[in-house]
Amino acid sequence: MEARYNADLANTLGNLLSRVTALVVSRCAGTGPAPDPSSPLAPAAARWAEAGAAGWSVGAPSEALAAAWRLVAATNSYLVSAQPWRSPAGSTEAATVLGDALEALRIVAVLAAPAVPETAGRIWRQIGLDGYAPRVPDDLAWGGYPGGLGVTRAAPLFPRLAAGEPRPAGGVG
Repeated sequence: MEARYNADLANTLGNLLSRVTALVVSRCAGTGPAPDPSSPLAPAAARWAEAGAAGWSVGAPSEALAAAWRLVAATNSYLVSAQPWRSPAGSTEAATVLGDALEALRIVAVLAAPAVPETAGRIWRQIGLDGYAPRVPDDLAWGGYPGGLGVTRAAPLFPRLAAGEPRPAGGVG
């Protein structure tokens, strides 16, 4: 359980959120850029959003969450490939990549919300969105992140657990 928590939650989703928000703060002065409508990440987001929505519609949360994690993996790969941390602060290149990553995080929050609503709400607020009430499948289309929002860094979404350490109080949701 500890290994799964650290691998799936702390190292994957938590690290993605931490990386993206830190980069938005350092490269975009804390203002989230809008996603690129023709982003290379958009087709993957559409595929995994559709798979996640299908999972929720048939009562298969494991399928829905697996789709969300595939989008997290695709977003991490996109960041590693594009390397926005090498672009100068204020550059169009960094803003484009980071806007796409924020949009992917928004979609992940929507997909994860039925299972972990509190965690999804934290993601939602950290990327600057208000009025947390995501709806599957209505809020899954690429382009829903408006840009121009204040993005904040916060405490880790999922603090890593040491061997034998109990889960955080309140679970992960």
